[in-house]
Amino acid sequence: MKTRRQWFLVVLLISVNGFTGCSSTPPITASPPVPSLPSGVEIIRKSREHLNRIQDEKSKVTLSLIGKNGSHQEVMMWRYWKNYNNRDGVVSKSILFTESPFDQRGQAFLVWDYSAEGKPQDLWVYLPPLHSIDSKVLRVPPRQQGAAFMGSDLTFADMGQRRLDEDIHNTIGRDIFRRVACFIVESIPKEKKGVYGKTVTWVSEDHYTTQKIDYYDQNGVFLKQQTIDWEILQDMGSDTYFWKKTDVVNEQTAHRTMLKISNRNINIGLSDDDFTERTLSAGGLKK
Repeated sequence: MKTRRQWFLVVLLISVNGFTGCSSTPPITASPPVPSLPSGVEIIRKSREHLNRIQDEKSKVTLSLIGKNGSHQEVMMWRYWKNYNNRDGVVSKSILFTESPFDQRGQAFLVWDYSAEGKPQDLWVYLPPLHSIDSKVLRVPPRQQGAAFMGSDLTFADMGQRRLDEDIHNTIGRDIFRRVACFIVESIPKEKKGVYGKTVTWVSEDHYTTQKIDYYDQNGVFLKQQTIDWEILQDMGSDTYFWKKTDVVNEQTAHRTMLKISNRNINIGLSDDDFTERTLSAGGLKK
């Protein structure tokens, strides 16, 4: 029960104390854009359009957590996602239910992503009963969403999607990554309150899939690198891409996270009622 107890304490501590950022560090200077290339906003916007091709999705998420010493832990979850296409200012909603390991079973997460300017994503965490501690749903404020997600190298904020207007996006060049010609976009948060000082994203020039993201901390020091593998769902057209695997390596701790998507079911008819706090504590969806 050690892992589950530690996880509860982490959530409790950030709920009480808040996330400690590096607000006193000097701001990171944005690199100048390359005028001959598409704008950074246009590239990032196109990279997100792949999700607009479906209405909803159910999938199995497997997290592999690999320590510096070679230790290995696996977490399995079911993820449900619904596309709102900016209806009422909502981009999408997702809910995740933990199946294993046994000592983490029942933990669940609800994320609402918004398109309305100035509206940060909403995040709720459900913690099932732990010994004498009652089960509860905790709302995690935006400033606390920099905590690690299930002990991985992804944060709670990484599990959602930042609004385009939250960052300054500049196209700073082109390069080849894994034999894919890419635009390189530097994104710097307008508000210096988050975990990252900036991100640098490699986006395919051909089909606008994100190939790689480099993350830098608030001091401008390289923090971690994320690479993404994609698949084409042939029954929805040869240009319909979905990511199937992401690999995140923390360069500062040498910890690694692999996240795989499997058992994907598209357009299964998820409803608004499937993405509520009540559903979060129900233990899962029968779909």
